[in-house]
Amino acid sequence: MFHSHQLTANHQDFLNQNRIDPITGEKIEEGHTVVVCAACKSAFFIESWEYLGHSHCDQTETLKFLPLPQTLYLKANNKYTQEVLSFGFADSPMFMSNNVGCVFSIFGGFISIIFSLIIGEESNEIVGWMAFFILFGSCLTYGIKSILPAKTKNKSIKEMENMQSKFSIYIDYKLRGLAIENNKTKELREFFDFARITEFKYHIIYHPNTNIDALYCQLQIRIKTRVRKENYFATIHRDTIPEWSEFISKLPTDLRIINTPFPAIQ
Repeated sequence: MFHSHQLTANHQDFLNQNRIDPITGEKIEEGHTVVVCAACKSAFFIESWEYLGHSHCDQTETLKFLPLPQTLYLKANNKYTQEVLSFGFADSPMFMSNNVGCVFSIFGGFISIIFSLIIGEESNEIVGWMAFFILFGSCLTYGIKSILPAKTKNKSIKEMENMQSKFSIYIDYKLRGLAIENNKTKELREFFDFARITEFKYHIIYHPNTNIDALYCQLQIRIKTRVRKENYFATIHRDTIPEWSEFISKLPTDLRIINTPFPAIQ
């Protein structure tokens, strides 16, 4: 059965949990109307619930009463101890312009002019011009490729989401933390104990393109502890946002999760 809740000052216990809507990333505050998934106890704006098709965790039931504050302690399950996100991550933005490559192409263009003049003086003017067109053309082609996103035509969702990705991120229910695994070697790159994570930020950037790329988003997450912070990037299809939302809903409720713009690389 469907239940929604109009938040007022009488719901202070719930408001003190500082919940974030998993779809929009906005803070849930007094005056908002929310729906709580009966399975995972995640709270959604009623608009987000409608966006999800009135379903979450493969079911449609919602809570009649708002859940009281609690700490979630994850335990190993007999069926599985890890839950992996189906799309891959990288340590730098994917399908974004390569500004460094663009700078190198401009520098190479100036070098090609000087090099061509030297060849022209040492050999002859025709050879110099040929060298100029070859070198300058190569630099120009490389520069154009650097400022354009990767080609995505005729690629499946999974091919798009895993292109250039190096890592997998999964919840380790047994060790109670987030693990980063190298896709190629299957070795553990990083492990973040839930107790040591001070902040977990995520930000979704929509591609501005008008073609099929517009269906894909750049997802950036930042995992911060008391001693360091790590950034990871993924390209996901917009239909995958609910999957990302479900992954977040399975993290401990005492883990601070916020969605806010922040610099891409620091």
